[in-house]
Amino acid sequence: MIIQGIGLVALVANLSVFQTNTRKHMLLLGLITCLFWAAHFYLLGAMTGSAMSLLAAGRFYVYYRVKPTKQNRWLSWLFVSLTALATALTWHGAMSLLPFVGTASLAIAFWQTKPKRIRRLALASSPPWIIYGVIVGSYPVIIAETLLLASNFIGQYRFDFKRVLYGKSPV
Repeated sequence: MIIQGIGLVALVANLSVFQTNTRKHMLLLGLITCLFWAAHFYLLGAMTGSAMSLLAAGRFYVYYRVKPTKQNRWLSWLFVSLTALATALTWHGAMSLLPFVGTASLAIAFWQTKPKRIRRLALASSPPWIIYGVIVGSYPVIIAETLLLASNFIGQYRFDFKRVLYGKSPV
């Protein structure tokens, strides 16, 4: 119950990420979310998921502190490389590739400067995490990632498409 409860706290925090329209707020909420997910996965014994979540929390912190530029885009690739290393170190069979794909795609997505691009690229993260949640028995991650997809689409409608549909600004 406690393990799933920690996952539910992460779920609630996770849903707010795409309902804000500033990169800084997205990153701060992502950092908080990842710390809860790391504890949840650790207590489930899902070490790859826990490692990915801790790494993602560190990534959110660095991305929060450093403004993305062409000169420092190597940081996003550093986090993709660290994600690959963490996957290798916590390897638990082919299922370990699922959190790798989900985490690596977010390393690229959250390096973007425009929330619209973050939302679009982040769509690739949820399907592998849903499958991983099924495999490791994390009901909160299954629910969170499913709702996160919906939240992402709602955020895209509110901030990206609504203006186009009603003639206020281009996408």
